Amino acid sequence: MIREIRKYGDPVLFQQAETVEKFGEEELGILTDMWDTMIQNRCVGLSAPQIGVSKRLFIVNVGGVTIKGANPEVLKEGTLVEEMEGSPCIPGVQRPVRRPGKIICRYLDISGQIIETELKGVAARAFLHEKDHHDGILFLDHLKPIQKRMIQKSLEP
Repeated sequence: MIREIRKYGDPVLFQQAETVEKFGEEELGILTDMWDTMIQNRCVGLSAPQIGVSKRLFIVNVGGVTIKGANPEVLKEGTLVEEMEGSPCIPGVQRPVRRPGKIICRYLDISGQIIETELKGVAARAFLHEKDHHDGILFLDHLKPIQKRMIQKSLEP
């Protein structure tokens, strides 16, 4: 089922999401809805808070990498690279963000296994972007304060 993507200002986007202990029917159903929503909105990833669910669930689907998982962690970061980012939570806004171009990461996959892997390029960026959503961090928070304030001001009703 396609769910509404929460927009900037929604409190769920600024909360710490709950850790997922295991994958049950509820979590798998949320991931299915997230997948449908991500495809509909032409995203390269999605996190549960973006559809209003405060759980550490995420999807990455870019550059030949598809991950459906929970509790993303970063174990090691490579050199920073600046690339454009955007989010369906902040439609029409894209800005360059500095993030590691390569990471070693860990997450819980849907079979309950802890996976450690290396991600590069856009897959690493998407993983980090979705992980940030679990901590109430938006890509705007990586911008210089004046850039962030200007965008926030433009988003006010």
